[in-house]
Amino acid sequence: MSLSLRAKFLLSSGLVLALVVSLLIWNSLRLLDNAVSKNADRVAHEYAVTLNLSLSPYASSGRLNDIRSYLQEMLSDPRDSFVRYIAVLDPAGRPLLQVGQPPNQLPALFRTPALRQAEGLSTVQTGRVLHARSPLLLKDNAIGALHFGISTEDLDKARDEVLLQGGAIAAVGFVSGLLLVVAFTAGIGRRLRALSEQARGLVLSHFDLALPARGGDELDVFSHSLQTLTRALQRRMGELDAAEQRLRESEARFRILFDTAPVPLTVTNESGTIVAMNQALTRTFGLTVDEVLGRRSDQFAFWDSAAERERIWGLYQREGVIRGEIAKTRLADGKTGDIAIWTSSLRLDGGPAVVWALMDLTAELEAKRALKELNASLEQRVRERSAALERANADLSAALENLQRAQGELLASEKMASLGALVAGIAHELNTPIGNSLLAATTLSDHVAQFRAQVAQGTLKRSVLDASLADIDMASQLIAGSLNKAAQLIASFKQVAADQTNDQRRRFDLRNVIDDTIATFAPRLRRAQCEVQLDVAAGIELDSYPGSLCQVINNLTTNALAHAFEDRRHGRITISADNLPDGSVALHYADDGIGMTPEVLHRVFDPFFTTKMGRGGTGLGMHIVYNIVTAMLGGRVEVDTTLGRGTCITLTLPRQAPQRRGSPETLVGA
Repeated sequence: MSLSLRAKFLLSSGLVLALVVSLLIWNSLRLLDNAVSKNADRVAHEYAVTLNLSLSPYASSGRLNDIRSYLQEMLSDPRDSFVRYIAVLDPAGRPLLQVGQPPNQLPALFRTPALRQAEGLSTVQTGRVLHARSPLLLKDNAIGALHFGISTEDLDKARDEVLLQGGAIAAVGFVSGLLLVVAFTAGIGRRLRALSEQARGLVLSHFDLALPARGGDELDVFSHSLQTLTRALQRRMGELDAAEQRLRESEARFRILFDTAPVPLTVTNESGTIVAMNQALTRTFGLTVDEVLGRRSDQFAFWDSAAERERIWGLYQREGVIRGEIAKTRLADGKTGDIAIWTSSLRLDGGPAVVWALMDLTAELEAKRALKELNASLEQRVRERSAALERANADLSAALENLQRAQGELLASEKMASLGALVAGIAHELNTPIGNSLLAATTLSDHVAQFRAQVAQGTLKRSVLDASLADIDMASQLIAGSLNKAAQLIASFKQVAADQTNDQRRRFDLRNVIDDTIATFAPRLRRAQCEVQLDVAAGIELDSYPGSLCQVINNLTTNALAHAFEDRRHGRITISADNLPDGSVALHYADDGIGMTPEVLHRVFDPFFTTKMGRGGTGLGMHIVYNIVTAMLGGRVEVDTTLGRGTCITLTLPRQAPQRRGSPETLVGA
């Protein structure tokens, strides 16, 4: 079927328009995709070089964690860097360092067919992130992998907006063009040629071409649409240029990182000519940029000798890499130092290059040599000091044994002195009931003799018998009362004396032990006109050493009578006990005496400290109290005193005392 010329023209025009629009969209897409891919790959390559330079010294020495905070700060603001994560994996794929949020399976990500490889760098695009991988030299010459991700969000967004607007404008132009061709065929060829010229200009990226206005008809609208597309493309390309500018600025920041890295770094080409260096090289070796750049290391004062440089360079040429080799160089102060050298190969500006990392180990190696020399003499010094310590230990052991012996003898002497005072007091106290009993017995004997005489004479009267019986009854009661009192005193004395002499561990009632102890002080308390008030409930049982507790009560009472009531005619001692929540017992020994000054309180437990030196005071009473309570009874002592208002001594005693070492335990029922 044949078509009319108009139809053919319309069909041809429609095909031409479709071809022009398709070519325009395809070329725009190609240009944008190529621009995004090339920019992203170039930036990834530059980031790989910079990161490899910065991380190689730390990775090869196993100190990646030292640079973690620095990388975290670098990635903290997405607006300052396009890098979204950095990860270092060992040869087995295990992470050694991760900063940011890398994907879960990094190695598997690079096994996709979409993988791109160039100059030792592998890249994969997923979404709006370009993932990159490059080799990294690790500790012990292991080859790990450096992974990092670069955001292409800005580039992709710009490309998508250009495509969206371009497609919309192209569709509008295509439809408008078809309508114009149908309505107006006259002059369409000339104007279509102009449109074709503009389309070819867009293909060649000539965005400054413009069609003249033709009265505002449909073709002119289509021309304006193409011009709108041109302006949109020009604006988006400007945005791409701005993004590229930001990438260049980011690259500049990474160059600053390289320049300020703490490890001296240099970059050389394959012939050994230095093309880059950082500030650490100047600080460590005193070399300036003018002395180093564009020259080989044998052309300025760097190596300790020419042979040293040849050795290191020959090692690199043979093995292709240097991993921690120690070399002799000249430091900034002009002295010879030891440095460790690491190298990493890369491509820079289209050619092979080598990164040299230099670490000054002079101080460390000198310290190791000094340590080796010190260790050589250490064994002899240890033997000499060991012998001196053995002699000192022997002397200390002998002194401790003498001290323990003297302490035991002193405690025994104090106990015997206390027991002697107790015997004297009991003997004086027994004189009264025994004397009363003897007087009553002799009087009763006289009455019995008189009674017998009257009975023998037969002159016994009823009144005489009644009087005699009354006298006999009175004498008997007097004798019985006196003897009972003497028996009680003797029983208390026997118990206290037995406890202080044997001091066997047993279970006893606290009130009974205190009663017996205070009873032995009755004569001295009466002479001193001192009243004792007991507020200790019956039934408080202790599994402890009653003899030691008696000794403590004796010393406190003696101390109170000697010091608390000086220059006073009467006094009061109060003894009370409380059950504490932790199961222990608090025994309070208080007096209303003169109290202590802060100076005396501070030294009250010091041995041989007394306020009555030369007047009968030994200064051992309170010291013995402290030792018995803390060591034997397993408790603690607290003193609360106010000058002029008295003193309260609190003994906190466990219900079950700790077992004494070297003494068998004897439990006797109270």
